[in-house]
Amino acid sequence: MLSSRSRWGSCVFRRSAAWTLSLRLNSCSLFVFGLIEGGYGLRVLGFRLSVHSALVGIVYSIAAAGQTRTQVGGTVSDPSGAVVPHAHVTIISTQGQMIAQGATDDRGAFRFSDLGIGSYILDVVEPGFRETKQAIKMDGHSQLLLRITLSVEARDETVTVEEEDSSIHVSGEIAQNENATSVDRDALNRLPVFDEDYITTLSRFLNPDATGTNGITLVVNGIEANGPGVTASAIKSVTINRNPYTALYARPGRARIEITTEGGTPQFHGSATFLYRDSLFDAQNPFAAVKAGEQRTYYEGSLTGPLSHSKKTSFLLSLDRDNDNQEAFVNAELPAGRLDENVPNPTHHYFLSGRAFHDYGQANEFWMGYSYEHETVSNAGVGGTILPEAGTDTMFFEHEVNVQDTYMISPRLLNQLHFLVGHFDNQTHSLSSAPQIAVSGDFTGGGAQADARKTEYHFDGTDLVTYTTVKHEMKFGIDIPDISRRAYDNFTDWTGVYSFADLNSYAVNTPFSYVVQSGQGRVPFVEKTVAGIFEDTIRVSSRLELSAGVRYYWQNYFRDIAHNVAPRLSFAYAPTKKGTTVIRGGAGMFFDRTGPSPISDLLHFNGVLLKRFIVEDPSLPVTASEVAAVPTSVVILDPRVRIPYTIQYSVGIERQVTANSTAAINYVGMRGINLFRSIDANAPLPLNFAARPNPSVGQEREMQSEGYLKGNAFEFTFRGKPFSFFSGQAQYTLGKTYNNTSGITYFPANSFAPNQDWSRSDNDRRHKFDLLGTFSARDWFELGTAVSMYSGFPVNVTTGNDENNDGLSLDRPAGVSRNSLHGPGYLDLDLNLTHDFPFSHDKGKGPVATLSLNAFNVLNHPNDGPYVGVVTSAFFDHAASALPQRRLQLNLAFKF
Repeated sequence: MLSSRSRWGSCVFRRSAAWTLSLRLNSCSLFVFGLIEGGYGLRVLGFRLSVHSALVGIVYSIAAAGQTRTQVGGTVSDPSGAVVPHAHVTIISTQGQMIAQGATDDRGAFRFSDLGIGSYILDVVEPGFRETKQAIKMDGHSQLLLRITLSVEARDETVTVEEEDSSIHVSGEIAQNENATSVDRDALNRLPVFDEDYITTLSRFLNPDATGTNGITLVVNGIEANGPGVTASAIKSVTINRNPYTALYARPGRARIEITTEGGTPQFHGSATFLYRDSLFDAQNPFAAVKAGEQRTYYEGSLTGPLSHSKKTSFLLSLDRDNDNQEAFVNAELPAGRLDENVPNPTHHYFLSGRAFHDYGQANEFWMGYSYEHETVSNAGVGGTILPEAGTDTMFFEHEVNVQDTYMISPRLLNQLHFLVGHFDNQTHSLSSAPQIAVSGDFTGGGAQADARKTEYHFDGTDLVTYTTVKHEMKFGIDIPDISRRAYDNFTDWTGVYSFADLNSYAVNTPFSYVVQSGQGRVPFVEKTVAGIFEDTIRVSSRLELSAGVRYYWQNYFRDIAHNVAPRLSFAYAPTKKGTTVIRGGAGMFFDRTGPSPISDLLHFNGVLLKRFIVEDPSLPVTASEVAAVPTSVVILDPRVRIPYTIQYSVGIERQVTANSTAAINYVGMRGINLFRSIDANAPLPLNFAARPNPSVGQEREMQSEGYLKGNAFEFTFRGKPFSFFSGQAQYTLGKTYNNTSGITYFPANSFAPNQDWSRSDNDRRHKFDLLGTFSARDWFELGTAVSMYSGFPVNVTTGNDENNDGLSLDRPAGVSRNSLHGPGYLDLDLNLTHDFPFSHDKGKGPVATLSLNAFNVLNHPNDGPYVGVVTSAFFDHAASALPQRRLQLNLAFKF
């Protein structure tokens, strides 16, 4: 499970003449430009904030320009004061005719413009709450701002088992694109989710080539985080690709997962889940000689309720305990023949989170939380061609304190402040200290040579101001994704790694290289990343909405200050008054960030601290004189390096298909510019590759930003409830992505001609289809369904040898391009059969127990792992491992 990264702070506002906004933490001062209407100063847990007068005239001039048309807007919150995102909001005439519809954004806000003179009904619907209707009256010149507080369904100490809200409609709101994938709490309970891992289940809708160096971006309650901060039952909804071009986040929609978590409630409610799985009921893995003896037990739950008699102070506790006694399957080719072996690979995980909420009224809320996570894994890395002795034991723990404050200064102005502090420790210990033996494509034995420890003390913070007028919704502020004091203890390759081209070379003791490291393994450093945000969403008319924003990005060690400005633009247009068709599109720049590993490499391998020696054609065992005869290798940064960025653009059409379902067709283009890669700047010269140009240095790994990516895709998306017995969403993608790098650690086969590696991306799939849905047989049962059908990833073909003497076995056969081999496809059908056992005769109210039987890979389809691309391997053009066969999982849940 990922760890928490939510952040907010407590606020006390005072009237002031100052218009400057500053943010101070101890001796650190961070400056935020913004506006607080009416001139309020802000003091937050030792923070001091005020507002800069230079923006006042700009904001009020825009506000004045937008006062020519009527508008109704406001926020929707629950009884605790927490905002309610994605609630369905409808404007209805007094005769019952629907006038407009939409949904609240991530911060619970909604807005409708161009309403005519007259009386209307505002209708708000959200699963788990009572439907709320409010009469409103427009006089032709008014701007009506409302605060809607929803009531929890069945508040008399009962719990509602909600029916999924099937009201799915195309919307002219930019943030309500129908090619998004959104799953709420009720759907999460009904879908087949392996080990309650909702993040992995929804990750199938992401685009790996859009994620960047740091991987998937996780957004929790509207703020970038590194984990949900709560256990599975406290997750309210999960969304992929909502509002893909917003300036609020660093990466595009297909690179981030947005999670909304539960808050505190005035009444006691809880949930407990028990999960059980045993290999006795599973099919045998095709690469296992003996059926594995695996078993998993998982306990998880959450509890929320009041902490005071007034019920304005509440709490949320969540915890889980996971004992996963799985096995790894070794399938390796040794000189004596094939080795098939099952190896215990247990994982033990524990997570605890507690949060306290206080409702100040009028949607103003403060909360503070603490979380602790601990995980151990034995025999990590073992499996496939990795032998048992080459595994590791890993240990991880993290403490975090999260603070959040939301303050609505006026109906137009909202300030949201988040921050966290935490401590992280991740250790890896090799099972054996022996030198590693790596025979390309056949087996890896000896020690793992992977001993390392990573620790950090980190701070994250975000302050965002939202200002709303009749036609504009402006957001601006500062985002600090990471300020960390890190330490990296690198003791990898301490006794060395011998690499062999094939089994014949191993049999005669002739490795092609030996790599060993020595010196100072510990390096402390500080990583700092900061971003500035501005975005304006403009309601041009009732049928056209525009959004323009910009995000500025800065990172130490990569100080390309002048160029890191990322503009974003998007639109949504309804060509007819009926609003059953919406045309939408957009474009944006998205800058990457390196994360800590490349920084630690630069500091470690500077030629002085941690020395890395590469011995070509060594003896076995290697002698001290052989190592002493070669110079140390170094890591350097290209002086021309820039922060990489991706340009994404799209256009599409959305159409209402039935009363409760929509379809969308979108074209998405993507270009990656100045992408990270590495080359050996001191590689031996062709044609004979006999010597390095600079004999005083070994391998000179130069981190560059010279890579390029080109991707095009068509997406076909269906969402909704086309039949009374089925609701869900499906997406088919036809795409193609080419690049010449796979990231900052990627080396080309030929460092003198890195652009020759232009080919299919490692993540390129030509065809991709996913479906998530639920079939309902009324009171009998519900059948959750997940279907995935993918074409295969490409495979890079190599000789397994280091023919150009650069210390890397990346050489390809003559005339063979990168990623030229087609890998295996993927087919998976998962099912979840669910039945509720209520404890009350009043349908839908009271405690309820739910029994679920999950089956994963129901068809028992053999899904091979990646093909081996080494031409000399016994596994060439075949897999040495496979994904699991059919598995059964029993879930028992109780809610009250």
